[in-house]
Amino acid sequence: GWNKNDDVFMPEATWAARNTPEDKQFNFMHNENDIIGHITGSYVLTKDGKAVADDEDNMPEDFDIITQAVLYNSWTDSENKQRMEQIIAEIEEGKWFVSMECLFAGFNYALLDENGNGKVLARDEESAFLTKHLRAYGGTGEYEGYKVGLALANISFSGKGLVAKPA
Repeated sequence: GWNKNDDVFMPEATWAARNTPEDKQFNFMHNENDIIGHITGSYVLTKDGKAVADDEDNMPEDFDIITQAVLYNSWTDSENKQRMEQIIAEIEEGKWFVSMECLFAGFNYALLDENGNGKVLARDEESAFLTKHLRAYGGTGEYEGYKVGLALANISFSGKGLVAKPA
């Protein structure tokens, strides 16, 4: 799970967070002051579309977390009503994407070589210099031939945004 922001969702950390999206905000363009709905539930599917039991202790090798949400379409203000009608019409036309938001309480470094081989390097005093190479911290996202990303740890999904460009 390496996204366009160089955030890397490690399977174990993502699996542990699989139930955290429920009852969180659904906002417009990642603006937490522009709430357009909320997440009502989530569930896990394998990559071939099979449902995974919520109580299953055996993490699938490859999986997706599916979120269900409602968009608010009942407004007393006519401008808000028209805006949401337009947004919903554009969603139906395929003009929008969904991007999950998360909080995390730590990270390691994900490294990807030019052949697509990946590895995780623990973040410690010796490796901490790599932080300045991360795009999230103003770097280029590369170091000595490796693409460098954030291997997120202790994830909690905090909401999702309706966005023009997905991560």
